[in-house]
Amino acid sequence: MNERSVEDTDTNRMKKAAEWFYGTIFKDEPIRPRNPQPIERVPSMIRTARSLENSSNNNWQSRESIFLKQAKLLANYEDDYTFNGNVVRYYPTYQALTDQELRGYFSWRTKLRKGDIQKTSLSFAFLYIYELINQVGVENPLDGYYKLKAFQDSYGELDSSILSYLSKWLTDYVVYYNLDPNLLGDSPQVVFDRSITILDMVQDQDEPKIMYALKQLAPKWLARSKFYGANQADCDTVIVRVLRRVSNHYATRTKKTMVEQYFGKLSQYQVRLFDTAVFCNPLKTRSCEYAVDERCIYRCQNGLWTVTKHAGPLRPSSKLEDVLKTIDAVMREEYSYKHPVKYETDTKWLIKIIREETQALLAEKKAAEAKKITIDYSQLARIREEAAVTQEKLTVEDELEEDFPETQTTPECKEDAPAQMQDDPSPALESPLTPAEYRLLQCLLYGQDWSWVQAEGYMLSVLSDSINDKLYEIFLDSVMDDTPALIEDYIDDLKEMVKP
Repeated sequence: MNERSVEDTDTNRMKKAAEWFYGTIFKDEPIRPRNPQPIERVPSMIRTARSLENSSNNNWQSRESIFLKQAKLLANYEDDYTFNGNVVRYYPTYQALTDQELRGYFSWRTKLRKGDIQKTSLSFAFLYIYELINQVGVENPLDGYYKLKAFQDSYGELDSSILSYLSKWLTDYVVYYNLDPNLLGDSPQVVFDRSITILDMVQDQDEPKIMYALKQLAPKWLARSKFYGANQADCDTVIVRVLRRVSNHYATRTKKTMVEQYFGKLSQYQVRLFDTAVFCNPLKTRSCEYAVDERCIYRCQNGLWTVTKHAGPLRPSSKLEDVLKTIDAVMREEYSYKHPVKYETDTKWLIKIIREETQALLAEKKAAEAKKITIDYSQLARIREEAAVTQEKLTVEDELEEDFPETQTTPECKEDAPAQMQDDPSPALESPLTPAEYRLLQCLLYGQDWSWVQAEGYMLSVLSDSINDKLYEIFLDSVMDDTPALIEDYIDDLKEMVKP
């Protein structure tokens, strides 16, 4: 065998040995993870919905258009996935949620549609509302309205955070989809406008309607005034008479009506329907007009919405509240009510009107009482008979008193008796205050030293707050501040309650 043949044989032997070693002894194996996790299989419908989102292969789309496409695709999708997390997203869309969160949402929605309403993440609740306002999962706009209303009533009891948004969006929904304005009969805007109209026509409206409107537009003072609660009929009469004269004053002497003085003029404002919601404008509305009522009118021109309404927001009028409180204050004076309150306005002509109307009512009541004094001569015989019987009874009682005279208190005992036992009970006993609270008021009212408060283990701020709380029902105000110092307006009344 030549030298070359020997070399080829050795090479083949080494090659076979290497192949045997790498094929039998040493093998490539994949690296195994330390904690293997099972891979969740995402349902095909969700995978399909994900394919509609922006990617390198898709042209750019707005988040609203992606949401609407995905919502229509998943309108009837149901799931039974168990999800216990809390989702926090502002203006949530499907695209903003993970696969697990998305399945959690659709599982919650599945139960909701079957009548099983459960509290969930606020983001899920808003996502459901966004579907309805974009006509997803509804048969028609009216069906969508009733579903929004039902969700407001049922889920609003579980989480009131949705109520302020839904209240506005329901109005926008009726306007945008051109539904019957009567659906908004109890909305804040319609109640406000209806009350404004009554006040604007105060000369022609009856007293109950005017008072109803006032309690919508300025409910604060009347609801907590004790004087009003005790004299409601008289107060209502004076209030209505005063407002009619005030309305006439503004109409004849100024350029603004009473309503404009208190609530501003009707003005046009630009508005965005479904503001802060994910809204896709499914109708692509360009031009229309919608009247909520005779005062509130929406218009759309080239896709831009405006609304004509009063300049003021839908909240109680502070100016009208001041007028009502001043009426209350003047009437307290004229009725000699023991708890006066301060005026909220110093407008002389207004105070003069209030005083005149109050005095006129009191004069009318006095005259009416005088007319009630009548003599029925047909009853004189019966009156004489009853008087004779009464006289006979008194004669018998006098005879009994002479036979059994009462035990008289000796002059010594009467002189020694404390003055409080002879007069009215002690003011301290009638006061709702504790002895320490009463003592502190004494010191402040009569210039006495109150250093004992801290020395006896009391906290000055606690005593002051307690006094204010207990006397609030009487004064409808705080009687002292944290200094402590008494409110000057109430010092005389306090001295009647707290003696030296």
